[in-house]
Amino acid sequence: MFDLSVVAVDGRWVLVDEAEGLLGHFDTQAEALMAAGDFAVADQELRHVLILDDGGEWDEAVVPPTSLH
Repeated sequence: MFDLSVVAVDGRWVLVDEAEGLLGHFDTQAEALMAAGDFAVADQELRHVLILDDGGEWDEAVVPPTSLH
């Protein structure tokens, strides 16, 4: 169900795809989640993203595809 993860690493946020590996580093969690939305554009489906914060706590977010207009 989860193919993308956003993980806090040394004060930055990393977007990781289960199949592709590292997709990018971001300054904020919001930026990383926006990038996850870019990956949802291809199939126009919501993405369920796991989030691991600096404290080791897991959360999840549902990210809609980025709008093309």
